[in-house]
Amino acid sequence: MNNYVNTFYQEMYIEEVYSFALDEVIKEKQNELLDKIKGESAKGSTYNISYKLNFYQNIATLHFTIYVYSGGAHDIRYDESYYYDLNNGKSLELKDLVTNEDEFLKKISALSKEILEKEKKEQIYEDTCLVLDGLKPTKENFGNIIFESDALKIIFPPYQVGPWSSGEINIKIPYQAIADYLKI
Repeated sequence: MNNYVNTFYQEMYIEEVYSFALDEVIKEKQNELLDKIKGESAKGSTYNISYKLNFYQNIATLHFTIYVYSGGAHDIRYDESYYYDLNNGKSLELKDLVTNEDEFLKKISALSKEILEKEKKEQIYEDTCLVLDGLKPTKENFGNIIFESDALKIIFPPYQVGPWSSGEINIKIPYQAIADYLKI
């Protein structure tokens, strides 16, 4: 019996001028992600995949959220973010968007800690060690950076800095706070 659930939907309007090029990128990335979770699906798991597009200057950020359920208390969540240069039609990595990736990660790690403690205190773990581990300045911890039109959004999936019951925790960092680190 095939009990897979594949819900693929768009959560944000795409400007017509970018539609065709981004459709191909979205399909390509969706297929890559589906290949990644085939191991879970082969066990009879169900999955749900969705994406959201955001634009900042000439950069599109494509963020996928994948929920895989294979039994247990709740789904397993996976997040993947991709960057696309709309002017050149090329995929980018974070290192292409910032001047010094290591220094950038240190800066947004420190800013994230401040913002979480100030604005999201009720959602994060009470155990400071767990929060600090989820905020270490690594690519893994900050793999879900979204370039939005008004600010840099950082997504922390469940368990990274808070319990599953808190869901996704996200923060926004004003571009002026990180302007020295951005190439865009």
